[in-house]
Amino acid sequence: MAKVWQDQVEGDRFMAELRAGPFADDLAARFDVPVDLAREMAGRVWADEGRDPQAVPVGGHHGGGEWEPGLSAVSAACVVFWGALDPACQIEFGRKLGASLHGSEVIELDCNHWPVLQRPAEVAEILERRWRAHAVSHQVVPTGLEG
Repeated sequence: MAKVWQDQVEGDRFMAELRAGPFADDLAARFDVPVDLAREMAGRVWADEGRDPQAVPVGGHHGGGEWEPGLSAVSAACVVFWGALDPACQIEFGRKLGASLHGSEVIELDCNHWPVLQRPAEVAEILERRWRAHAVSHQVVPTGLEG
């Protein structure tokens, strides 16, 4: 799989042949994504018909080299969620991403490539706790986060 992400020809071929159903099954089997969520995501991101293979950059991807320099300009508080067991993008990449977002916290969750799909309750709790802390420090209580 690494070759696909690094080689433009291989990446273009992979994307042209990609179909939502088999992709979702692969996510569920190899990346521990719940099958219903994998199918929903694959259907939205990679529809079998009308999908532009160039819409998702694959070939020639260099681990953030194309967009990472711009992260230093981000001024908002950020939290990076990363799956500590991710076989596709190791945790070191998540830590590097966090460092690029000056002052960001990297939350390493005990999961694979999709923390939001694999640990939704944990991600939600962490975000809500941070929003509450921000609201208190700014004397604002967002609707629905009281208590």
